[in-house]
Amino acid sequence: MAEPKKNDKPMPIARQFESGIDPDNSLLPMLIGGLVLIVIGAIIVMMFV
Repeated sequence: MAEPKKNDKPMPIARQFESGIDPDNSLLPMLIGGLVLIVIGAIIVMMFV
């Protein structure tokens, strides 16, 4: 049987720790960004209506 190749790349979780992002808190910036985009989109839609 062939042995599985070992990945030299760190796990995505390890990358998050290396970049200083807390895995429990990584969704908060996405939530804020999504809400900002929704508000901007609503304003643009209201300009044309």
